[in-house]
Amino acid sequence: MNVIETKKLTKYYLGRKVLGIKNLDLEVKEGEIFGFIGPNGAGKSTTIRLLLDLIRPTSGDAKIFGKDVNKLTVSIKEEVGYLPGEIFLDDGITGEECLNYYKGFKKNIDHKYLNSLINRFDFSVDKKVRDYSKGNRQKLAIILALMHKPKLLILDEPTSGLDPLNQQEFFKVLKETQKTGTTTFLSTHILDEANRICDRVGIIKSGELISIENIDDFRKKNIRDIDITTSTTIPLSHFKIDGITKVARTTSGYHLSVAGPVTKILEEILKHDISDIDITKPTLEEIFIRFYR
Repeated sequence: MNVIETKKLTKYYLGRKVLGIKNLDLEVKEGEIFGFIGPNGAGKSTTIRLLLDLIRPTSGDAKIFGKDVNKLTVSIKEEVGYLPGEIFLDDGITGEECLNYYKGFKKNIDHKYLNSLINRFDFSVDKKVRDYSKGNRQKLAIILALMHKPKLLILDEPTSGLDPLNQQEFFKVLKETQKTGTTTFLSTHILDEANRICDRVGIIKSGELISIENIDDFRKKNIRDIDITTSTTIPLSHFKIDGITKVARTTSGYHLSVAGPVTKILEEILKHDISDIDITKPTLEEIFIRFYR
């Protein structure tokens, strides 16, 4: 079952002058943690606002739990926990008063679970919201999103402001909610978050979905860096070999960026006078950047 499904979802701003997203076809399966990744301005927050019926699409449609997000938004939101990218809360009330206020919009709050979240994130409910640090405001927003045990979590840059210990605790909580059947749609521009927590990722660029990848498959992208040391000059035309995506001269020889199997590439390279060769695998973030470009 797909918890989130969009078809040709498109949003323009300013009378079609500015593109938000275009022709987004997306399916998020029940129980998965789905990462929506791309740099700031790629269209991640626009997608979330459309899913939550905070803005209306220019064209296309979206469904959550099989329901049209524009026609049945109230019943959908009863089962959704939302963490916005920018948090706006009443500065004049305490954390406890804020929690009590938002409880009124939710059904069947498990107070034992709510207290466990407060304790796990080491959150002080007694302070005024205005006195919270950015990290503590983020903790409060996370608790608000989780406290009613929603079937779907929609999280926009959820770890912003959290220290490493609280980030780790947050990821633990997400994995626990997944075990009870919760689906998570997580927007981030931090690739390490997707690597640590997500089952699949959708990669968005300039408002368009360019790929959906299983995170394990994405890690296994057969991308390598090859550095060769040679005292001779090799014409760049000799590097026009399938799989070599980029060639750069170095002080000691050449640096090659390679995608795919390296056997044939090495066979061709070793026809030249090579004194040393070094093959390395880039980090996941470097793989993403190259893939994205």
